Amino acid sequence: MKVKQVMLENPRTLHRSKTLGDASDLYKQTKVNCAPIVDDNNNVVGILTVFRLLEALESGATFSTSVEEVMDRNLQIINEDTNFSQIRHKPIDRLLIFNRNNQLSGVLTRIDLINKVHKALENTEDKLAEAFETNKKLKSIIEASYDGIIVVDKYGIVQMVNSSYFRLQTSLHEPNGKSLSDIPLECCHQINKVFQEVLQKRKVVFDRFRGKDFSELAITGSPVLDEQNHPTLVVIGLRDYTELNKIKLQSARYSQELKSLRTKDQKELIFHDTAMELVVQKVLRVAEVDSTVLLTGESGVGKEVIARTIHNSSTRAEGPFIEINCGAIPENLLESELFGYEKGAFTGANKEGKPGMMELANGGTLFLDEVGDLPLTLQVKLLRALQEQEIYRIGGRNAIKLDIRILAATNKDLEKMIVEKKFREDLYYRLNVVPIHIPPLRERKSDILPLAMHFLERFNLKYNFRKSFSSEVCKLFEKYSWPGNVRELANLVERLVIMTEQDIIYPDQLPETFLKQHTTGSMQIEIDKIIPLKDAREQVETELIIKAFKEYGSLRRAGEALGVAHSTLLRKARSLGIHYED
Repeated sequence: MKVKQVMLENPRTLHRSKTLGDASDLYKQTKVNCAPIVDDNNNVVGILTVFRLLEALESGATFSTSVEEVMDRNLQIINEDTNFSQIRHKPIDRLLIFNRNNQLSGVLTRIDLINKVHKALENTEDKLAEAFETNKKLKSIIEASYDGIIVVDKYGIVQMVNSSYFRLQTSLHEPNGKSLSDIPLECCHQINKVFQEVLQKRKVVFDRFRGKDFSELAITGSPVLDEQNHPTLVVIGLRDYTELNKIKLQSARYSQELKSLRTKDQKELIFHDTAMELVVQKVLRVAEVDSTVLLTGESGVGKEVIARTIHNSSTRAEGPFIEINCGAIPENLLESELFGYEKGAFTGANKEGKPGMMELANGGTLFLDEVGDLPLTLQVKLLRALQEQEIYRIGGRNAIKLDIRILAATNKDLEKMIVEKKFREDLYYRLNVVPIHIPPLRERKSDILPLAMHFLERFNLKYNFRKSFSSEVCKLFEKYSWPGNVRELANLVERLVIMTEQDIIYPDQLPETFLKQHTTGSMQIEIDKIIPLKDAREQVETELIIKAFKEYGSLRRAGEALGVAHSTLLRKARSLGIHYED
């Protein structure tokens, strides 16, 4: 530290002709305890301190006495660049400080020095207290981190760790002051690798560690650089992904279970068959987006119910669900029903005009049932509307913007119709974004009885009856092929509930066509020649077992139909050389 750092800079001076009264006023104004005395050339010729002024007054001098008479002419002058250590052994009563040009630049007295040192000590104490609080906060922040933190100096010696570090290791080993390579962590090799790369690259480095017990750590190394851009410390962060991965797995499992529960919670859809469950899962998945869906399947399988389920499970559930049967409306009216018309568009039109089904479906869903019956002339207009998301009313000139989702359904083979030039290929691909095929009821026999019981409960409630099916009727239901699918089943159950007089419904209440199909569908045995009974029995058993496997697709259900336990059936099939695949 140099003298100029503690001196009183640019002190006020007094001319040698000034009086002690002038000196007293100067002390009061500037609150100093000494003043250099200068001559006419501004050269320092003496110095007058407060103590010297008091001594002079006690000796008989007055305030009108000239300062030249009492000033101290014994001057102690030093250069401002002198190190303070060179003069600290001298008695510091008053020193005059000159600069390199030999001009007065400051003064230094004992009191000034004490005040300066005291103020410096106060500032130092404040800064130390501030640094202590800052350090305390930084440690608290490091401790609050869920990630493990290791602070290492450039020599690889651990300076500090936080509490989370101990959570990631199996022992209570204290690493502070030890080498980084000695820390008892399974990922020690990766940590040292990150540390060395940070020192070399002088930037943040990442790595990942996967343990034998499916544990996973993300390792981050960050350098602390000095003014010369050299690393002085490396902060290593350890983030444990083990629990997060477990949570992700649990979340995925819960999500799958939730989807399964959501699938089974569809009140409008009654199903037990695996194939139908897969269909419902597709339905709920596609309901989350706005993609166009093409529903295919035989008449009566429930395409309209599926379409409503998609709408009700989508974000458009609050919007309209508009259904139009393309095969039920005459061709000359279908265009106006779809697109609407302006007033006076044609003879017999409404005077005010009329919005079409597509316009009414704005903000919701438009269900085009039996889309395979759509005339070719309208297929072009529908394709444009789907592509541009806008329509023109008949007779209109202003485009109407659409915000609709299209669901289409058909029981026809559209690909075959494309070959026959009865359906446009471009419209087919526009509609067939997400195809969903609904299997017929005969291919999901495990759904027959649940659906029959559902309809029985519905119609009992509707007509205030308490009807029930006999076991024989239930068996006949399961064996019937149901060419009309779910619609036929619903209609039959309603008819039986209404027309049956007793509370229990027996087979004799079933329609003749129903019983006729069951009778004609039974296996006929033809005898061409006489063979041993053992061989005949084996042939009949072989044909029956093969037929049961094909019809029921389940070993247990085939056994029930044949009247034997499934284990007995499997053993019998193997003895006859019949291969069964579940």
